[in-house]
Amino acid sequence: MKTKIGYFASVEQYKPMDALKQSVRAENVGFDSIWVDDHFHPWYHTGAETAHAWTWMASTLQATKKVFISTCITCPIIRYNPAIVAQAFATMRQMYPGRVGVAVGAGEAMNEVPVTGVWPSVPERQEMTVEAIEVMRKLWESKEPVSFKGKYYKLDKAFMYTKPTDEVPLYFSGMGPKGARLAGKYGDHLMTVAADPKTLKNVTVPNFVAGAKEAGKDPSKMERAMLLWYSVDPDYEKAIEGLRFWAGCLVPSMFKYPVYDSKEVELHANLVGHDMIKNNYVVATDAEELIKQINKFKDAGITHFCLGNSSPNVDAGIDIFKEVIPAVTE
Repeated sequence: MKTKIGYFASVEQYKPMDALKQSVRAENVGFDSIWVDDHFHPWYHTGAETAHAWTWMASTLQATKKVFISTCITCPIIRYNPAIVAQAFATMRQMYPGRVGVAVGAGEAMNEVPVTGVWPSVPERQEMTVEAIEVMRKLWESKEPVSFKGKYYKLDKAFMYTKPTDEVPLYFSGMGPKGARLAGKYGDHLMTVAADPKTLKNVTVPNFVAGAKEAGKDPSKMERAMLLWYSVDPDYEKAIEGLRFWAGCLVPSMFKYPVYDSKEVELHANLVGHDMIKNNYVVATDAEELIKQINKFKDAGITHFCLGNSSPNVDAGIDIFKEVIPAVTE
């Protein structure tokens, strides 16, 4: 499978118009895809944004010419009803055939709790995600009104009049062994987050493959995508600090407990040291180092990279891929 290089245009870290301009630039540089975060609260407080992902996608699809665009990641189970998620992505896929995808997952407290007050356990949210996918697929595919009574969702003669022109590819978020297996079984492709290459190679990918085979799918035709933040700058320490916005993701308690106040997340993020940042994200001073880091994950089985740019000079962080993309995709 050909390696694809995608650009993560964060509407948490950047104003929506700035993220759109980055996406146009990324397409011109040669990126294969554009990905956008679908959040209500951001992973940092100071200087943060949270534009609505679907609204932003529609504008960016019109502003670009051919690049594939998807969320990373939509939680279709609590603040969104899965039928409405299905409607939004069917609309975009009809207007822009072949260019629209959706990545789904069990969500984060910071996006669901502020507007619902609800935060089920991980196993329950995973179960909800699987049922939500069933609802979405029924609406996309059925030629007749759909009535459905599941454990979490109901449809009563629901019919999606605006169908996607072609199938909406669904990326399923899988972090641990169970999530990766569910991704293989219920998703079209895997979406995961940067982890130790050994873990990816020996745990994540094998479980994804096993889940796909269990569902009678050919895993060789399914992408293994990964969200990975990077920062590039001639000053190495400056490059590391550029990733401070995402440091809260490295604090286990942010996932263990229902933390949903971005000010609280930022307090934890500011305690994360440079060593932890550089050991978990991609920090580089030149194209050669970026190529080396990407190939490390490529060797672990990743076939589609979703690269979040936190470089001090954002445009330079995009333009450097004129050198990087040919080297990692040939």
